Amino acid sequence: MNARRFLFIISLLFSMITYSNKVTEGIGVPWELATLRKQTIHNLEYKLSFTIPKVKAEIVTGKVLIHFTLSEKTSLIVDFREEADKVRSLLLNGKPVPYRVSNEHIIIDQKHVSKGTNELNITFIAGNQSLNRNDEFLYTLLVPDRARTLFPCFDQPNLKARFTLELELPTSWSAVSNSGVTKETKAGERKSLLFATTEPLSTYLFAFAAGEFKQAKATRKGRTIAAYYRETDEKKVAQLDTVFSQIFDALEWQEAFTGIVYPFSKYDFVVLPGFQFGGMEHTGATFYNDRRILLNEHATPDEELERTQLITHETSHMWFGDLVTMNWFDDVWTKEVFANYFASVMSEPVFPKVNHRLNNLKTFTAASLSEDRTLGTTSIQQPLDNLSNAGLIYGNIIYDKAPVMMQKLVEIMGWEAFRSGIRQYLTTYAYGNATWDDLINILDSKTDADLTSFSNVWVKQKGMPDISLIPSENGFTVRQADPWKRDLVWPQRFAVKVVGEKDTLIHVDLTTSKCEIPLGFAAEKLLPNYDGRGYGRFLLDKLTADYLLNHWAEEKDDLARQSYLMTLYENRLCFRISNSDFVRSLLVGLKHELNDLVASSIVSYLWNSVLELRGDERGVAEATLFDLSNEHPLTSCRIQLKRMLRDVAESPKVVGELYVIWDVASDQLLSERDYTSLAYNLCLKMPEKYEVISAKQRARISNSDRLREFDFIIPSLTPDSLKRDSIFQSLSRAENRRIEPWTQTVLAFLNHRSHEPSSVKYIRPGLELLKEVQRTGDIFFPRGWANALLGSHRSTEAYQAVKTFFAEHPDYPQLLKNKILQAAYPLYRVNGEWIEPQE
Repeated sequence: MNARRFLFIISLLFSMITYSNKVTEGIGVPWELATLRKQTIHNLEYKLSFTIPKVKAEIVTGKVLIHFTLSEKTSLIVDFREEADKVRSLLLNGKPVPYRVSNEHIIIDQKHVSKGTNELNITFIAGNQSLNRNDEFLYTLLVPDRARTLFPCFDQPNLKARFTLELELPTSWSAVSNSGVTKETKAGERKSLLFATTEPLSTYLFAFAAGEFKQAKATRKGRTIAAYYRETDEKKVAQLDTVFSQIFDALEWQEAFTGIVYPFSKYDFVVLPGFQFGGMEHTGATFYNDRRILLNEHATPDEELERTQLITHETSHMWFGDLVTMNWFDDVWTKEVFANYFASVMSEPVFPKVNHRLNNLKTFTAASLSEDRTLGTTSIQQPLDNLSNAGLIYGNIIYDKAPVMMQKLVEIMGWEAFRSGIRQYLTTYAYGNATWDDLINILDSKTDADLTSFSNVWVKQKGMPDISLIPSENGFTVRQADPWKRDLVWPQRFAVKVVGEKDTLIHVDLTTSKCEIPLGFAAEKLLPNYDGRGYGRFLLDKLTADYLLNHWAEEKDDLARQSYLMTLYENRLCFRISNSDFVRSLLVGLKHELNDLVASSIVSYLWNSVLELRGDERGVAEATLFDLSNEHPLTSCRIQLKRMLRDVAESPKVVGELYVIWDVASDQLLSERDYTSLAYNLCLKMPEKYEVISAKQRARISNSDRLREFDFIIPSLTPDSLKRDSIFQSLSRAENRRIEPWTQTVLAFLNHRSHEPSSVKYIRPGLELLKEVQRTGDIFFPRGWANALLGSHRSTEAYQAVKTFFAEHPDYPQLLKNKILQAAYPLYRVNGEWIEPQE
């Protein structure tokens, strides 16, 4: 052993001893602990067993045998976020040893540990937080660091392991996990299922679901996929054929693109009512939200396309996230960017009549702008000190801005070079972990372009540029400015439509803060981002804004029309266009819009904008929208307008018309869920009919899962303010927030605009709860909670409540503060606090 190696080992051992003492004073999985464990723990395997009772109130017990090799003798710090009495016994290498349970860790002193092979055997009571238990089924959800809430483990993404699972459960229940069942034994009313050992997985990808599920199977080219579901509507169940087909197609596409055969033993999926996400990419057991997979009978084109993109998103994760996993959750976006980017590419042949560039603009760019324009915006890659905060990394920036960035990166380097780089990346890091820098280094080697510099701005810095077009006698100037005043430049390309002496299309390659474009004549109007490729706030002068308000609907190119709408909307938010003018322009254009996707965007923009109208202007707009909801030539638009009106309508005439539709269920385009949502909103708008509406709608629901959801939500719509106060107070208990989508709906109704100003009193305690919501909830819950709490508020009193909260919590965690600021954007904007444009 050379001297340098010896000194390194001594230093590492000293660090481990020092840090093992320090970590007991804190919680979570800090970066330092994760790094030291990664250096010393190897050949990791988990053998897990759980005993699951049929009755939800009874405990789930478990055993885990953790087999691993230590390269150095060191203290063991095992993650387990449960109370000490949940650990029933512990053996290390077959012998009982002293241990401490402290601050979410089981700690064993290094004097009891062996260098080389070790086996840690623990019996425990499983934590309930991530078991998602219902009366007839349960499922795990362990992303990003929730495996430690279920069983003792080393809960970090770069310690991949092989898992062997055994479940003991009621004989009437079925179960699905990452691998297939190799053995089943029965004894009375109980049975045991032994699952095969998995490929190397990160702890957050380990999963199982068990309960009263129905099963369907499909086979193509020797590959069989099983679906587990609880749906009782046969029309919805029939859609599984479409789902199977799209999964098969997605698997085959990725195998052809990556050159790697599906890298796991099986692909099954579970359709879950009340599931927190759209989907979750567990290998061999992908979980889906039932509403996103089994659509209403008259699903809109948006909904059908979104389902396909959800399926292709989760399937892409098998390679991008599961086969190659980020080293740390600061790079969680590297799996999401590929899942979303490839989902958009893979869905194109499924919907050949759809303008997919338009759809990407409508989805990725619009969603990203919705977060990037707020005071809580972030960079794509965000610093992360502790995995306990990993859930706060998620949001529209990593899901939607990252694919926008990826489109630009592919545009720079070319498709074939990109594909070559991706194949090298997957081959190099298969069943392992990698960072964004590892990937960008590979991609950089495939092109002459400077991808590192590109990445430094687009990936590692927050915000977006403000872009202005300034006409001159012989051309125009393109300027971009950094609203955060850091003098950053975002390299990108987009087209400008020049209206003047002769109309022409100019392609701009913007690599500096100022770009001169010669024309040889004076332009009358400069219409920015004609092709939708640009990203940022395109600021309009008054002349151009007035022109677009009056003429955007005349544009024949669907993509350009969508881009103009987005530019007008951003300028409305910047107060460069009046809300009244914007609404009038959209109402005129919507009457003649025949593109489903563009019409959907118009309805979405009107949804937010009509709420800001007042008096007769509001009534006229609502009446116009109601007429269009019955007369518009696009079926999807009529459905979306009805859904919009159920929320925004306040005029007695339109509310009365909606009541009649609900009362006799006269609109055949609306589904049971639509009528349920309409009933909720009518309870708010017609409080005197609350009892009648709630009783009648409840009688219409036959599915037991949907009935439980209705019974959870409907009390929040009571006109009795004291009962609403009691419901709000009940949400302070974690067990009452267990089904997060339902909880968000309840909180949103409690804070509905019709209850302001009395609902302002919920803001302060709701914000005080947010840390606990983060600790006990899943990754999207903190932002969902903040949105539900603040999304309807516009008053000065509500704004001051948020400002006071921040003033009294000057050290509030920034990642969590960002979620509040993102949700509070409409509230802040109408009260004069926002990111002002830079020109």
